[in-house]
Amino acid sequence: MIGLSTTAIGMRPIESAIEIYYQLQDPLRLEYLELAIGTYNDLSVIPPEIPIVIHDRALYQGNQRLPFSLMQPRSWMAYRALIQQRLVLALSIHPPRLQSATPQQIQAARSQLEAFLEIPVLLEVMPSDEYHNSKNLIVPEVPLLLDVSHVNIWHQGNAEAVKQTVEELLPLAQGIHLSHNNGKSDSHDLIPTDIWFNPLINEWGRSLLVTYESLPEAHYTFERMDKCSKKKALLEKQRWSFAN
Repeated sequence: MIGLSTTAIGMRPIESAIEIYYQLQDPLRLEYLELAIGTYNDLSVIPPEIPIVIHDRALYQGNQRLPFSLMQPRSWMAYRALIQQRLVLALSIHPPRLQSATPQQIQAARSQLEAFLEIPVLLEVMPSDEYHNSKNLIVPEVPLLLDVSHVNIWHQGNAEAVKQTVEELLPLAQGIHLSHNNGKSDSHDLIPTDIWFNPLINEWGRSLLVTYESLPEAHYTFERMDKCSKKKALLEKQRWSFAN
């Protein structure tokens, strides 16, 4: 399945994000919406017919973002109450920092959380070696959310090394995050048309949850608002410099 994250179109009201989701549904072949930090994700506003994926502490109750931690079972209760009447395909979460839990504790907690919520629970690969599931620190026997742009940071933008690592980790993955960066920071840049993974998206989507965490270049007009604002400011600066 192929989906769209609110990270790609965020810093907007959730109502606007839903409108964009519907506009991009056909061109990107979207089948679900991923709720992520950066948008006020009020489930009461999201049409119940839209399947959702929840990504790492993204749910709100009232005006407050709900606390959530893999290692704190009390924080799971509110999530279960909110999603019971929704079509939720998966929950993907950031793994703990290295000093916060052992791989064995993570394995046990993830299994308990998955049974408690009755949905698949995936652990994302992380760009920083402060966390489990960073480079060379993959927690064994845990389904992955394979973030291609995080792997790009591991290899500082070396596309061949990124492809090799993605191929190695793909058998462990149940989901993929697609975005782009310069190999230095997780900037969620627009996805270039000629990027190496574009021909693989439909194939991956047959068996995995493949989520656009940033948009293809062709759909730049819907890019997240904070990045649009920066580009607009840059264009204005360039025009001013040219005029003077």
